[in-house]
Amino acid sequence: MKKILLVALVAMLGMQPADAQRKGGNTRTPEQMVEKLDEKLNLTDEQEKQITTLYTDFFKQELSREERRTAMQELNKKIEALLTDEQKTAFEQMKKERPQRKR
Repeated sequence: MKKILLVALVAMLGMQPADAQRKGGNTRTPEQMVEKLDEKLNLTDEQEKQITTLYTDFFKQELSREERRTAMQELNKKIEALLTDEQKTAFEQMKKERPQRKR
């Protein structure tokens, strides 16, 4: 009986880190997202502030997978509206190069 309890406890403890990785292992802050965009698009200070605000608002939302996908498309449209034509072209290229997740 003790062995069964010990095995169950070890199994539960072993699953804890895997669950933590699934939930937030790849989470980036709005500032990190804007920094990556700035590297590729050479954003102005005003653009950085506005895009940081957009990402902050986006990450505060509690959305389902489908809602998040739609909201991300809306976010990308808002970001594109803030960019110059040259930056828009580079932004589109970035989106195409982004690895696609299998669903």
